Amino acid sequence: MNRKSLIMLIAVVLSAQFTQAQDTLHLFGNRNDGSTEAKMPDQQSRNRNEIQTLTGPGSHFGFYFGFTTGYSRIDGYDAVNAGASVALIANHSLAIGFSGKGFVSESFRGDAGSSANYNYAGGYGGLLIEPILFPKRPVHLSFPVLLGAGGVARNRVSGMYHPYDYDDFFIEEAEAFLIAEPGVEIELNVARWLRMGAGISYRIVSSLDSDGFNPAEMDGFNGGLSLKVGLF
Repeated sequence: MNRKSLIMLIAVVLSAQFTQAQDTLHLFGNRNDGSTEAKMPDQQSRNRNEIQTLTGPGSHFGFYFGFTTGYSRIDGYDAVNAGASVALIANHSLAIGFSGKGFVSESFRGDAGSSANYNYAGGYGGLLIEPILFPKRPVHLSFPVLLGAGGVARNRVSGMYHPYDYDDFFIEEAEAFLIAEPGVEIELNVARWLRMGAGISYRIVSSLDSDGFNPAEMDGFNGGLSLKVGLF
């Protein structure tokens, strides 16, 4: 009888110890879960408060080489231009690089009573900043802005066969200028490595020598086509 009582006592003690151990583990489990749940909002809050950068985790970099051709007017005369650009693309949505353009106007008569023919020719280039809106869509928009400097010359041409075809020219006047040219383009993703577009821009020119050059001769709209090849 005493033996049975001892066995029952041991069984009760072991059962109580097992139950207490379960409660202890359950308690610690709740504490750990609560701690994890408490940490998650804190981590999310810290992530929201951190500064977002173009070079952070998950960022993407690409590049392109671009070519443009277009039409404009210089001092009231028709002109054609061609240019090239190279840029790095951050996260598909912002391109930063360099761009340059060259231009030449049609030939025109000089002052009244003069038989000489003249034209304008020159170029400009500088920093290119180009935000891109909805870059992954087949058709999207970009907003290129060129900030730089350039030069323009007034040339006397001879042996003219066509407004843009002549034997020789002589520079009579030349002037340097600063330029800002904001624009907007609509682009088409032809392939992963190829984009084509059309757009307009506006030249805003400031002369470096206001006595010898009228900046209004260079101010004006430019329209053209673009081709970009690269990793977008």
